[in-house]
Amino acid sequence: MRRHLDAALTAQRAGRYGEAIALYEAVIGKQPRNFDAVHMLGVVHYQRGDFDRAHELLSAALALRPADAAARHNMELVEGVFEHRAIERAICAETLPRFAKRCIAPSAFDDRLRWQSRSLDVIASKIDMRDAWVDLRRLVRWLGAIPTVWVYRQAVAPIEDSLPFRTIDSGASALPRQIAAIFYGTEISPAAWYPQAAAADVALFCDVYDVCALSDRIPELAREGRTPLRLLFASRSLAQRTGLPGQVVDPSDFR
Repeated sequence: MRRHLDAALTAQRAGRYGEAIALYEAVIGKQPRNFDAVHMLGVVHYQRGDFDRAHELLSAALALRPADAAARHNMELVEGVFEHRAIERAICAETLPRFAKRCIAPSAFDDRLRWQSRSLDVIASKIDMRDAWVDLRRLVRWLGAIPTVWVYRQAVAPIEDSLPFRTIDSGASALPRQIAAIFYGTEISPAAWYPQAAAADVALFCDVYDVCALSDRIPELAREGRTPLRLLFASRSLAQRTGLPGQVVDPSDFR
């Protein structure tokens, strides 16, 4: 297990967080009470911005070693983020309705017709895609599109899947290039490559109410109003909660 932990730490320090997570989880799978693996897995999730998971893991680590100074310090960092997030969310909830003008209201006909049989990029913008991959496949079926699915290098994604995917790599010019693009989720900013994209027909699929992520992504994807943005919502209640115009993905079709 020591070799796995050393390899995980090396990957973590190099910013290869997906690799580090897989290695730490492999150790925990064999030694569930391995403090170092549980603690450092929590730290990786903190570094990736997955603070809820980081809090869960650091709580587990402190249950193993309540007096550990490093784990207690890292927990304080996570709790500090939660305090700031509460303030940030209140501000974002006030500003979100102002972005309605950046979003295209759905037309009288089914807007998904615009994507059927088209070349289309679907950008998986979630940090952890392992549980989301099934729903992404459902979305693709609902669209009736022929997509290239892109994931970010820092994302945790399935090694094998029936739906082909590519990894975004701006350094190697491996980037989404289609005119039509749908962003699945709001967690990861495309700022590093989006200015180079040719996408002019852009949609954002929202399956969770993360008011601050929406406040960031909508103006970013709409290029501050220069690119009309369509919103797709996983449910009617989610659409109502945001108060923004968009099309609800019919649950009867989303199977």
